[in-house]
Amino acid sequence: MFSVLAVDSGNSFLKWAYVVNNRGLIQDRVHNQQISQLSDKWELLKRPDIIIVSHVASRAIYKELSQLFNIWDTQPQWVVALSKQCGVTNNYDEPCQLGSDRWAALIAAWDKYHESCLVINIGTAMTVDALSNDGVFLGGIIVPSSHSLLNCIQKNTQININHEKKFCYKAFPLNTTNAIFSGIVQSQIGSIERMTRLFHLQQGYAVKNCIFSGGGAADILPYVNLKYTVIENLVLDGLLIIAKEMQLKTNI
Repeated sequence: MFSVLAVDSGNSFLKWAYVVNNRGLIQDRVHNQQISQLSDKWELLKRPDIIIVSHVASRAIYKELSQLFNIWDTQPQWVVALSKQCGVTNNYDEPCQLGSDRWAALIAAWDKYHESCLVINIGTAMTVDALSNDGVFLGGIIVPSSHSLLNCIQKNTQININHEKKFCYKAFPLNTTNAIFSGIVQSQIGSIERMTRLFHLQQGYAVKNCIFSGGGAADILPYVNLKYTVIENLVLDGLLIIAKEMQLKTNI
């Protein structure tokens, strides 16, 4: 029996999965303000052989998680992006500076397709990362999410946003509420579509797969005209792939 606790500690939510012999037994998520509630659930789990963590949240969350991991005598593995891992080559100027969540998502995408991908993860921010046919991370962009953009408009303008009025996407909006929502949708989809064009221009071939993940993806998916796949927990999938490689290397 080989067990893994995979933890995706994001800016707003923490997602986790407990897997035994490559079979997912438990999967859940909590808001970062409720992380202390994990103690009751995790105490019911048998000691994991590997605890693998992608952490991009605050230092305070890091400390809180570290305390929770003391439930077991297993040392947590905090993922740091490498120059190469699980078949993916990292072209970032400083490989370790690439967010561990983006790195894990790229690894999961490569493991699934083994061909070119645009990996779009939408949470507190939206990342759009490009992966070549050879498994090379070509680079990517970070864009505010729809929620962040809406907050920005509300905070920095005198526009009175009526949250009770239903937002509706229009190509040419005729009221302020729809103008805001449509502008947010177009800014995000426009970023994605431009990345597909730039990929083709730079690589000389069209990207073959477009993968969406993250809780914010649902806001824009109805308006995406590209062929795409939704993978619910891409970062967790990547963490489990990294854990499997660790198991093979160390014979845990």
